[in-house]
Amino acid sequence: MSDGPGRGNVAEVPPAGPLCLTGRIKVEVGGEIVADTDDVALCRCGHSGNKPYCDGSHRKVGFDDPGVILGGRLVGGGDEPADDEPVTIVCATDGPLLVRGPLTVVAADGETSEGTKGALCRCGASTTKPFCDGSHRDVGFVGG
Repeated sequence: MSDGPGRGNVAEVPPAGPLCLTGRIKVEVGGEIVADTDDVALCRCGHSGNKPYCDGSHRKVGFDDPGVILGGRLVGGGDEPADDEPVTIVCATDGPLLVRGPLTVVAADGETSEGTKGALCRCGASTTKPFCDGSHRDVGFVGG
C-alpha cells in the first residue's frame, strides 16, 4: 500500500485484489468497532473466510477486476474535514462496506473519488466496482 495522494484516509483499489486502506481507519461490525488501525486490507471478492478482512481468497477463486472506478462515487464532504479525522467503515449485515467519514478512493489507473459517505462492494458482483450496486442481494452474499 502506498501513502496515497496527499494526507488523509485512502482506499486503494488494486486489480483483482482487496481494498487496501491507510490513514485513520475504524472497522465496525455489528455495531462494534473491531479495528482501529492505520493499515488494513478488506475483502472485496466476497470469498474471504475471515470477513471483512482479506485472507487471499481472491487468488483462489480467480477474482477478476481491473481495479478501476466503473461507476458510483463517494458523496458529501462539503466542509473540509481535518486531515486527521478518522473514517469508519461499517460492514452492513450481508451488504456493502458503508463509508462514514473522509475517504479518498484511488483506482489502479489513478482516478479518484473523494467524500464522506458511500457504499463499497464487498460481494464481488457489483457492476459498478469498487462501489456497490445492490448485487449482494441477487447473489445471496453472506458477510456478517
